[in-house]
Amino acid sequence: MERLTIGKWAILVVIVISVFLINQRAFNISPEDIRNLIYTAGWLAPVVYIFLYALRPLVLFPASIFSIVAGLAFGVYLGVIFALIGATLSAILAFVVANRFGEKAVRFHKKGKTEYYRQKFEEKGFLYILMLRLIPVINFDLISYTAGLAKVKLADFVKATIVGIIPGTVVYSLVGASLVDGNVMTIIGTVTLFVIVIVIPLIWNNKFMRVIEDLKPD
Repeated sequence: MERLTIGKWAILVVIVISVFLINQRAFNISPEDIRNLIYTAGWLAPVVYIFLYALRPLVLFPASIFSIVAGLAFGVYLGVIFALIGATLSAILAFVVANRFGEKAVRFHKKGKTEYYRQKFEEKGFLYILMLRLIPVINFDLISYTAGLAKVKLADFVKATIVGIIPGTVVYSLVGASLVDGNVMTIIGTVTLFVIVIVIPLIWNNKFMRVIEDLKPD
């Protein structure tokens, strides 16, 4: 299952990059065009970006796309900062919505997965959220909404989210910045790093989960 998931995402990454390069040559659409579109907001561009990112879970737009756009528009360093802020705010929004409105807020997710994660979050919320956030391929909003339904403290949720999404956010921003650079070797290196960031947590996640399963709550 894990190998299948990794393979699917690796293929997806290759397809996305291929389509991007084809569009760039066939339709003359460059990364700079996308970046300039965001820059039309002027000095408010970071604010607009963070605002849209924060509202993203309400329309279920992929968080990864917004993180890549951060690298495209603002470069690696500022992109990481703005993406972390936007992702954290979007996670908090989803958490609060689920906490406030209950299961109706997550009716669009598969009930089986939601119930499974909900039970785990209620047992050891911070650790489970942290480990799941370290795996970029796991649905970002599924974690946020389910944590809101479970008995997880908002402070623990926020801390686990911020720490857990740092590796993935850095890589996504690097992907965006590398597309602006346009260097094929840079893109290949970034994609390789992206795959590594996915593989390592998947390898260690099950081992870590088995360890904390043995820990009894106080």
